Amino acid sequence: MTRRLPCLALLAALAFVRPTDAHHSYAAEFDSRNPQTIEGVVREVWFKNPHIRYYVAVEGEDGTEVVWDTRGLSPVKLVRDGWTKDTIRVGDRIKLYGHVGHTNKTIMSIIEVTLPDGRVLSSRSVAYDITKED
Repeated sequence: MTRRLPCLALLAALAFVRPTDAHHSYAAEFDSRNPQTIEGVVREVWFKNPHIRYYVAVEGEDGTEVVWDTRGLSPVKLVRDGWTKDTIRVGDRIKLYGHVGHTNKTIMSIIEVTLPDGRVLSSRSVAYDITKED
């Protein structure tokens, strides 16, 4: 009986445990007040959960290559909008518009991508979209 008591207490405690979303804070990572555009060559494609990623080589101000870690929505959401793992490929020259990381980090949350053929794809749901100023 004394062995069952700890087990029953553990089971009772687990009955009240709820799953939580272990997700980062968008505002802590990206500056939504300062959207920017970058252009470069795709070095790596990561089309998997939790977010798609394209590592893009961009020419830095001093002429050296800087690789940006650009991130979009989950593959499931993008596939519903017609994206596939082959929509953007290694070697493609693309233009990305989005929110960059705080303190000059070379990360970007993608709002839209201009493909080599000129097509523009959105990587944001309506709730996260912002008006682009030209």
